[in-house]
Amino acid sequence: MTSYHDQLAAVSAADRVLGDRVAQLRNLEGILGWAPGAGIPLAGIDLVQQDEYSYDLFLPLPDARWLVFGVT
Repeated sequence: MTSYHDQLAAVSAADRVLGDRVAQLRNLEGILGWAPGAGIPLAGIDLVQQDEYSYDLFLPLPDARWLVFGVT
């Protein structure tokens, strides 16, 4: 499994601005507060339950890419 640090480095390598901003996000509240200002409508976000404690949060970026967070 790839570590969060490695995943963040991959995002930063592909898009430095997005990587710098994502690196500042620390929790679900921060992600949901950041999303509308980044052009991500809250109605487009999908939260998929993996088990009783874990979720995957899918955010559709304005340029047709997806940003996915593991949330516990």
